[in-house]
Amino acid sequence: MVRCRLRRLWTSLTVATVLLPASEALAEPTQLQPTRDDTARTLSPHVTASPGVILVAEGGEGGEGGEGGGGGEGGEAGVDTRRAASDATVYLTALDLISAHYHAGLAAYRAGQQQAGAEMFAHPISEVYVDLMPALKTLSVPAFGGLMQKASDLALSGAPLPEIEQAANAVFNALHAAEAKAPAAQPGQDVETAVFVDMLDRAALQYAKARSGASGDAYLDGYGFLQAAKERSGKVLENLSASRPETAKAARDALDVLAKTYPAIEMPADSSVDPGTVLAATSRLRLTL
Repeated sequence: MVRCRLRRLWTSLTVATVLLPASEALAEPTQLQPTRDDTARTLSPHVTASPGVILVAEGGEGGEGGEGGGGGEGGEAGVDTRRAASDATVYLTALDLISAHYHAGLAAYRAGQQQAGAEMFAHPISEVYVDLMPALKTLSVPAFGGLMQKASDLALSGAPLPEIEQAANAVFNALHAAEAKAPAAQPGQDVETAVFVDMLDRAALQYAKARSGASGDAYLDGYGFLQAAKERSGKVLENLSASRPETAKAARDALDVLAKTYPAIEMPADSSVDPGTVLAATSRLRLTL
């Protein structure tokens, strides 16, 4: 059974209700108070920024911050959303962090794990979306926080699967519309590939964390990151095959390894994929870049 983050779920829902504008907030604030950690905006000493965007935790767990802030844990290290309005890679990475959680949440709900699905939907509201709101406003992207909260509320109430699918698809559609308004890429910047590789990195790190016995949703998170990477893989692999065949091969190898690593939303009890093998595959991909 996927372990749940009930305290974190309620915190996410409460913070979202308090911080989202009235036009977006769909629920009344609960009696629980927001407990957003101030460290979410500071870099953990264990976190480093890779070119362009991503804050990747070195050697397991980093700080306790969320995706939208600076800290992070394993593959959940954050992005600096203050740069999202001007940096296409930062912006699309933030959108993919939201997408990844909705892929994971929908898969969990379809598997009958309603609580885990609700948590996945709630998680990126306060930890990504709220911090991303200024960039969305700058880029004239229609607000979609209300759609995210609606999906969370429906999942938390145990709504029928068709309603959950409809609510999640509304979020995916909003993300696709938001992507169309991404800031212009810098000359020579391959944004799609950078975001694709970042999602693979996160999936690999979350698997290593899950295999280490860490509590929480590391495996389900990693499953979501892989799904987000797969969404970009068609276009990325086509472009790389034409321009950088060595990188295209490394990308396919990494996808193949991760597909074996994440056959479903729960880690198989007899999983034989070594975390080192997975991390090596994504590292080789980065080296070709």
